Amino acid sequence: MKYTQRDKARILKITTRTLQRYKYTKPELFAIIEAGFKMLERIEEDELCDKEIKDLIKTIKG
Repeated sequence: MKYTQRDKARILKITTRTLQRYKYTKPELFAIIEAGFKMLERIEEDELCDKEIKDLIKTIKG
């Protein structure tokens, strides 16, 4: 799942405007937030891939 700025702000319980402001006023914090969401996206992608592989193996084994 790709998180939108709105999704990120909702999860963090801040406004999208605040999140955008962090980009310029607190670039280190903004980078940490972005990295955290990238990690979440990657974990979700990996879990989906693992499930697909397991389903394929089940199909092969019968």
